[in-house]
Amino acid sequence: MLEDGKVILCWPNHVNKATVGGGNWEDELPASKLLDPTLAEQARSKNLDLSSTQLLFTLPRFRPIGVVAMAAHNLTAVARWRVTVYFDAAATEQLWQSDWVRVWPAVYATSELEWEYDNYWGGEFDDADRESFTPLATLFLPSPQIGQAVRIEIDDTSNGAGYVSLGRVFISRVWQPTYNMSYGVQWGYDIDTQFETAGDANRTEYADPATPKRTVSFALEHLDREEGFRKALAAQREIGLHGEILYAQEPQASPESFATTFIARQVSVSPLSHPYFGTYANSIALREIL
Repeated sequence: MLEDGKVILCWPNHVNKATVGGGNWEDELPASKLLDPTLAEQARSKNLDLSSTQLLFTLPRFRPIGVVAMAAHNLTAVARWRVTVYFDAAATEQLWQSDWVRVWPAVYATSELEWEYDNYWGGEFDDADRESFTPLATLFLPSPQIGQAVRIEIDDTSNGAGYVSLGRVFISRVWQPTYNMSYGVQWGYDIDTQFETAGDANRTEYADPATPKRTVSFALEHLDREEGFRKALAAQREIGLHGEILYAQEPQASPESFATTFIARQVSVSPLSHPYFGTYANSIALREIL
């Protein structure tokens, strides 16, 4: 059982070695696009029928599954999704199935909204505000399952685009260290906006805006020997600086958890240190992948 308020790190993405089928997807934008880690490589359904907007990922061998996520999607504020995990590659022995849940959780805290707003109590966003938020749906399982297939079903039959598009699916194990990250964690944004300066007297600046990418840096200073070598240091070896890692602060959906959950890569790696008997420490710095 995952604990709220304690850092969650998820890797590797099992989709990298999976096969995908199911649904009805465009020939030029097939479901296999989701096996590419580039989020701009989109898969697009041919229509919005429930039979068309589903996916079945088959893993090459049994893997621990603790989280499933969909990134870079075009799903609307009323879209729902369901995840089913199967023991076998043929997807006949069901291990766990979620309820139908909203793709977009509450994204606004009550303090951000006026009493007169329709979404005051629920905190949901309107599709007109969609561009203000990173399209990422995340579902943590109550307990990890060891399985070989995962089905994702999407219900967004009122989507005005007439189709569902996705950039990436993330399926992984989860890790919460025994002790949380230390105080001093830093959240922020990396904004790579470039400027050109004109040659006029005012030196007028012209911006080439870039989408802000979320960042987080923190220290795990109370790891035991196994966590230090088999988790923290193993992440550096397994995903390097280019591989995906999903970072979260809590498994339950809330405006705060939505703001602090993202798929990232390691910006840099730090040595595993052994400051005193029985304790190991490591610093982690992540930047969002868009």
